[in-house]
Amino acid sequence: MLFFSLIFLILLLGCPETAMAGSRYGVTLWLTQLIPTLLPFFISIGLLRACLPRVSSRRGFLLLGLLCGYPAGAALVSGQYSQGLLTERQAFFYLGFVNNPSPMFTLVFCGRSALELSPAEGFLLFGVTVLSAFLGSLLFSRIYFRHSRRKSKKLSHTAVCSPTRKSEKKHAVAASSTNTVASADTNASMDANTSMDAVVSIQGFALRLDAIIADSFAILLKIGGYVTIFSIIGQFVHALLPPESAAAVLCAGALEITCGVSYLPRAALSLTAKKILAAGLLAFGGLSAAAQTGSVILQSELSLVPYILNKALNSLLAGTLSFLLFRVL
Repeated sequence: MLFFSLIFLILLLGCPETAMAGSRYGVTLWLTQLIPTLLPFFISIGLLRACLPRVSSRRGFLLLGLLCGYPAGAALVSGQYSQGLLTERQAFFYLGFVNNPSPMFTLVFCGRSALELSPAEGFLLFGVTVLSAFLGSLLFSRIYFRHSRRKSKKLSHTAVCSPTRKSEKKHAVAASSTNTVASADTNASMDANTSMDAVVSIQGFALRLDAIIADSFAILLKIGGYVTIFSIIGQFVHALLPPESAAAVLCAGALEITCGVSYLPRAALSLTAKKILAAGLLAFGGLSAAAQTGSVILQSELSLVPYILNKALNSLLAGTLSFLLFRVL
């Protein structure tokens, strides 16, 4: 940590123009792309969890992450894991599966802008990303937890949460019966209290919405910081390596996926090689997206290292699948 801090400080002081360019790019990306995309998503997910807990607690709800991009899928998985709805193995599977680039990023920015692909080829590229994420996460979750010392089927906090839920249900049943008796005794005063209950309900919703918005902005601030840091590092990579080289594309994409994809049009590679390289970058997501994911799953106590290994496996599978598909097509 100290070594990285010193190197980063030396780069900032030694090459302020390059650092400023990278910082400007990262902040612009955060303001123009991430906040408009993620803020409404985080708020809507918070409201759904508060208003429709049964819907948001289902596994199919996690598939929304495939449509919203990094790190929205991680936020969904972290929420269900923190509630004890997922085991650790299930959490890592879904984390590697649903936490991917959005279809808009894959089809428009990468497919149309960077590679000039047809709509069919763009959807094929997105399909390769999703399929490799599913297969890679399924394979990794089995291998990792088979050889790991943590072989428990459920988390310890899940076992603790279960009796709590039972006690909560008992309290809920007791409260319900008490409220039933009370309502029978005070039936005459219910009409007079209806308007007051409505006011209290509106105030409670407003307070809950305020808390959801505050939590969403707290996550977005962390994401913005990570994007800025990795954008600065990516700018130094851009200054050191020729942008038309495959090494520049790989290094920039490994740091920040948007930078890596933006280098593809200038790369001295065939279109097939660019497609294969793009599939690998999309499946991995970059260390910046991994850091954003880490900021989202921090409170759930899920480890980031297995996630990065999982995404690396997904990248290898995506590159292999795209090689087979695009060489045939």
